[in-house]
Parts: sequence; C-alpha cells; structure tokens
Amino acid sequence: MSKTQPTAVKIDQWPELDQQLWRDAISKGDFLEPDGAGAHWADATKIQVQKGYGKWIFHLECEGILRGPEARRPSQRLNEDVLRSYVKRLEDQGLASQSIASRVTDLVEAIRVMEPRSDLNMLKKLAARMQLRATPSRKKHARIRPPGEIWRVCCSFMQQLASECSSPSILQASRYRDALALGLLALRPLRRKNMSSLSLGPHLKLKDWVWECSIPGQETKDGSPIKFALPTDENFVKCFHRYLQTERQILLKERQLDLEEIILARGALWISTRGTKMSGNALYYSVIRISEELLGSPINPHLLRDCAASGISSDAPENILSGSRILGHSNLDTTLRHYEQSSMLSAGENLIDAICQLQKLKTALNTDPKHSC
Repeated sequence: MSKTQPTAVKIDQWPELDQQLWRDAISKGDFLEPDGAGAHWADATKIQVQKGYGKWIFHLECEGILRGPEARRPSQRLNEDVLRSYVKRLEDQGLASQSIASRVTDLVEAIRVMEPRSDLNMLKKLAARMQLRATPSRKKHARIRPPGEIWRVCCSFMQQLASECSSPSILQASRYRDALALGLLALRPLRRKNMSSLSLGPHLKLKDWVWECSIPGQETKDGSPIKFALPTDENFVKCFHRYLQTERQILLKERQLDLEEIILARGALWISTRGTKMSGNALYYSVIRISEELLGSPINPHLLRDCAASGISSDAPENILSGSRILGHSNLDTTLRHYEQSSMLSAGENLIDAICQLQKLKTALNTDPKHSC
C-alpha cells in the first residue's frame, strides 16, 4: 500500500522563528504582557490556521525559499510570484476552489497574528479575490429551506409519533429526539458543539414556564456568552415537554415524568439509545438522517445556520443584526458573507413568478378571439 505524499509541514518542523511567533500569537499573556493576537481563537480555529500555515511552509520548502538567508520573517517571504506558485500548487493537489480560498485565508490569519504590524494588503486582496471566484463544491443554496417550514415538518412528525403510541419504543423515542433536534436547530441555530452539549440545569432552566438557555463564553467559539429563550408557541412547548417527560426518559431507561417534575430534571438534553449523552458526531448524523427522511434532502447542522440567516434576512431584514448575535458572530459581515442565501432564494422565487405570469399571458392570448387566425 503506497504512502500518501505529504502536502504540509508540522509545526515542530517549521523554521524556529515561525514556531516562536506562532506560539506567542496564540498564547495568553501574563499581567505584564498582552495576549497574543490569536489568543482568543477557539482551539478548532487555531488548529485549522496552523494546518493551513503548514501547507504554506511546505510550499516554501519545495521552492527553496526557506534556505535563503534574505527572507527570515514570514511577511518577508510574500511576493506575487510566490503566491501565484502557491495557488498553482494547491490546484495541482486537486483542491476545490473553495478549499484553495480557505487555505489563502488561513495564510492571511496566520501572518496577521504572528506579525500584527506587517503589511498584508496584497495577501488580503488575493484572499478576497479567491473567495469571490470560489465555487462551492456542493450547491447548498438548493438545500436552503425556511426555518419555519423545517419546524412545521418536524412538529407534524413528532405529533404523529405521539398520537401513534403513548409509550414508544427506544427506536421511536430516538426518531422523536432527532426531529426535535432538527426543529430546534432550525429555530435556534447553535453550533454543533454547543447544541450537543446542552444540559438541563447548567444551560437550560425553566423560569415562569419559559425555557431560558445560557451558554458561558468559555464554551463558545468566539468566547462570548450566548443567551436566548426557547420558542414559547404552544406547539413547540408541547413537543419539547413531551420529549422531556417521555422520550428522553425512555432513552434513559427511566420512568416517565409528570409535567411538574421536568423542572427538577438534570443532565444532558440529548440522550443516545444506549442511555448516555450523545456525542457531537452522533447528533450531527442523526440530524442529517432525519432531515433527509422528512425534507427529502440531507441538511447538516451547519447548513441550518445558513437557513436561519437567510430566513431572517429575507423575512425580517431589520432583524439581521439579532440574527448575527444568535449565530454567534461578532462581525455582521461574517453572517452576510458566509450564510446569507436569501438573495438566491428570492431570485429563484422571482423567476418562478415571472414564468407563471408569462404562461398566463400566453394562455390568455391563445384563447382571445382577437388573436385567433
């Protein structure tokens, strides 16, 4: 079996200066020194940017640039020819345009935090140009669905399950759970890690019969706390309370709860068929499976964030700022750039309306005696 050729360099093989600059950039300072420019990043972001910069170092090694004494600092190695050859190398490796754009963005972020005072205008322009030209590998706009529509389908499914059996099996309880998770993600689009980690008590509390969710900053991607209330409409409340009283208890292999007892319930919100807390991956694939069953196409938790942002900007554009906060974005541009698909949805709806109007006009002309031969 042939070994895959490397395309990146691990951090312990970077030039010593690069290693030191990177570690300083992502480290917290003490009372005498400030934090590094990337110290606030989530661990996942640090890993992603580090891997992306490793690809850049691999390219510089292949080009023989690291062996020259004239360009020691990361920003000094940037020029048009090197960047052009880097993009060409990524293309030759078979990366999609969206992936190439992401690797260039990783490079921008890495050098930005490693050398905060460096001039990155050329590199930033390249990253912006690559993002504009990038073609998504999957046509996600075709799978964007309005959050309200997703919830109504999930609600109808849960109501059907509840009416068919008052004491469901573990399999039925798990399908009810998955539909509730899909519906809740459509209405409150948390990141997968935060959604799968929700617990009754620490995160979810019932106050005056309204469920309030509070996630501390140390558990979120950008370090900012997230607070919101779960929907208060009658259908959601009934479905959610039913899950807590019945389906969740069946998965836990415990007795059903009275309505008043759910106030005292504690532990993970999402329970696996083994009676334990669901992992992030398990919840992810459960949402994909139930969405394909109920909606005809798979929708993953991240795509549900696109659905939410598009729904807000399309149905209530004045609330797009609140949508940005619900999605956990510190910058509104992030919401608009990465998640806002409503323009494509509206364009599709307008095209359909125009076609219908033309068909009606054609029919009217064909039936009008004045236009007959």
